[in-house]
Amino acid sequence: MVAPVITFVAVVSLMFIARVYDDLPVKAPECRLKSTFGLSCPTCGGTRSMQALAQGNLGKALQYNPLVFLGVITSFLWLFFGIRSYVRGNKPPSVLEQNRRIKRITCVILGLLLMNWVYLIIFLE
Repeated sequence: MVAPVITFVAVVSLMFIARVYDDLPVKAPECRLKSTFGLSCPTCGGTRSMQALAQGNLGKALQYNPLVFLGVITSFLWLFFGIRSYVRGNKPPSVLEQNRRIKRITCVILGLLLMNWVYLIIFLE
């Protein structure tokens, strides 16, 4: 239960920061990959996506960076299913099964990151 709660709190905190981002005295540095090579990095548009999410503009959030949008939704779902599992008293899976899940999830995340990067290079430029 600890990991989903920490992730949820981090995401909500980032959404709050995104909501007041324009009023902050310090801004994020320019993307080095984009300034050096003219190529979007895998996280380009992430701040704008979080700002759009914080303002309730789901379409813009998805357009700026689909993976950030998916990550926020995933954190909410992870918390929901974690609470549900806790309430039901489900036992955690074996260490072997946890390792298998970590490997599968890592492959999925890397694939999504690559697809998101291709999307950003094609459409965010």
